Amino acid sequence: MSLASLSNVVVQYGNSIILDGVDLAIQKEGRIGLLGRNGAGKTTLLRLLTGELAPDDGTLDVHRTVRVGLLDQHPSFPDGVSLRGVARAAFARLDALQAELNAVFADMETARGEALDRLFNRQTSLQAELESIGGWDIEHRVDAVLHGVGLPDEIFERKTQHLSGGERSRLALARLLLESPDLLLLDEPTNHLDIEGCQWLEQFLNETYKGAAVIVSHDRWLLDAVCTRVVEVRRGKLESYPGTYSNYVELRAQRRITESRAWDKQQDHIRREQAYIRRYKAGQRAKQARGRASRLERFIDEADIERPEDAVVASMQLPSIARCGDMVLTASELAVRLGDLNLVQDLNLEIRRGDRVGIIGPNGAGKTTLLRCLLGEIEPASGSVERGAGVNVGWFLQRQDHLDPQWSVWEWIRRTLVEARGTDVAEQTARDLAGAFLFSGEDQDRLLGSLSGGERARVTLAGLFGGGHNVLVLDEPTNHVDIATSERLESVLAQGGPFQGTLLLVSHDRALLEATCDRLIVFEGESRVRVHEGMLSDWLRLGSDAVRSADPPRRSVRLAPVKKARTPLETVPLDTLERRMAAMEKRLEALRGSLDEEAVWSDPEELQRVLDEQKEIAAELDQHEEAWLKRHDDSSS
Repeated sequence: MSLASLSNVVVQYGNSIILDGVDLAIQKEGRIGLLGRNGAGKTTLLRLLTGELAPDDGTLDVHRTVRVGLLDQHPSFPDGVSLRGVARAAFARLDALQAELNAVFADMETARGEALDRLFNRQTSLQAELESIGGWDIEHRVDAVLHGVGLPDEIFERKTQHLSGGERSRLALARLLLESPDLLLLDEPTNHLDIEGCQWLEQFLNETYKGAAVIVSHDRWLLDAVCTRVVEVRRGKLESYPGTYSNYVELRAQRRITESRAWDKQQDHIRREQAYIRRYKAGQRAKQARGRASRLERFIDEADIERPEDAVVASMQLPSIARCGDMVLTASELAVRLGDLNLVQDLNLEIRRGDRVGIIGPNGAGKTTLLRCLLGEIEPASGSVERGAGVNVGWFLQRQDHLDPQWSVWEWIRRTLVEARGTDVAEQTARDLAGAFLFSGEDQDRLLGSLSGGERARVTLAGLFGGGHNVLVLDEPTNHVDIATSERLESVLAQGGPFQGTLLLVSHDRALLEATCDRLIVFEGESRVRVHEGMLSDWLRLGSDAVRSADPPRRSVRLAPVKKARTPLETVPLDTLERRMAAMEKRLEALRGSLDEEAVWSDPEELQRVLDEQKEIAAELDQHEEAWLKRHDDSSS
């Protein structure tokens, strides 16, 4: 059953088309991961589904009985109501049913005959409805969900006006989950959850919640554990990929290879035509040149040619870093307090050059405070911290208040590099670094004051990585960035990546921790801190009896075209090669289209058959294109 559908929907703001003729069907119990870069149109799509926004063209159909619930990123609650009272309000319908049932019981005390029979029937109906929506277990459900999102008992009676921003966000998530709408729209639901909260949410969505969900998230682990389909908003269109996030990465890589091949082929054709036009625009062939120029202009207009996005991401070139001592940090019998609160007790820790250390634990446990103590910003309550010789620390804070709003992206990066390196830095160096962190073209000239939170984080990271620091301390670097930035950060920090220094990483991003850290500092509560030698997945498996969803997502692999043995194509005529290539491209297009068909993506064997055929044809097309290009170049020379 389709709960909601969009057909050829267009949304336009001024002269900008945000969604351009998109189609989407949301099935009952479907789990859709909604991805796309900042500004691509994800929020617009959610607003359409809630009815807050109407399409400029096309059809939006949400079934009249479907209840839609959206997670508000900036929730507001009435003052004077307790946290528990707000969560409990999710059951307003149940309260009304209970009140009516109590009234029925009261009337039954004096009713007789047919009136009593009617009341008895109403009682039976009300009790059945209460039973069907869990009306007899409200208090337990409220407590379980509040605990699940990381809200402790001691703040249940706290008034909403006294909650922190993170607590308000978690309360909004809890209330929405308790309301259990038919269609759940989750916009970055894990932003304020710790690792345990993320695991709980995965379990809730997989085992408890029975409706459909559309999830906008940069948490790749969550998407891999929950989603049955991924939809990417790209250039005003929706690209649909069956399966988990890992499937999406694999299929998207194949699609981008095909797009890059088409782009290169188009550019090769344009260059050849332009060369002919330049050569013969005057002389005996001028008429033919003019004709070709007209055809080329039509070709460019009709082909709607755009360079593949992946092709414009700059490579990362980091400066060499000065070697520090073998021992970076040593803590002995360390105790850390914040006011009267004991955060860390009796911690012994050694961090050596090249270590990759993740710091994990519940929100508010003291992770950032421990960092401040280790780096000398605050004094320990007891014990000692020694810092090694030649340590040059670069620190990413959760807030970027230090950015000057009047500077452009590249100017601020250049100024940061000059301060960190102590030498002049060329403008192109700053622009290259900006490009490596996904600022391309005119975006590099934007003022910092106009950037979103995620974009400011990217600017800060670019300056930090270019500064030549041999120790990086990153405090929640992916909290408000998109997946592309998270993946870029992961590629820089991974073993064997451009950054070869020492890393201390505070994060709830399980995919990032798993890819970059082989040692953990774990806050376990009540000032207990443990050092775990191993990956995050190892740590989670230790508690797998108590915590569900402990296995890490499958590692994503970017697939290159399968290389087969060369075939003897040298003697095949050019026109025959071109006919074969056209047929193969047509077949590839048909195979890609079939991936959107339920009969394919819902059948693992059929899906694998389609993917295998894609690989075989793509490999054969590679060989034909290489032969065609070689033959064409030889004939042109």
